[in-house]
Amino acid sequence: MIEDPETRRQLAKQGRLWLLSLVCATIATAAIVKTGSLGTGVVVFLICVAVLGAVLWAYERRRSR
Repeated sequence: MIEDPETRRQLAKQGRLWLLSLVCATIATAAIVKTGSLGTGVVVFLICVAVLGAVLWAYERRRSR
């Protein structure tokens, strides 16, 4: 068990970043399967990272206050 609160916060933050990447990769993969185009998947991934990344950034910023 992790006792240090700072270590726990850092691990939780890393977990949220990994979850963000997993969600974006899953959505991009679905777009590739549906369209058959890698370019579409890349665009969908980047849009997903931009939108969900901004939401996560705002959450982290609000959480740090």
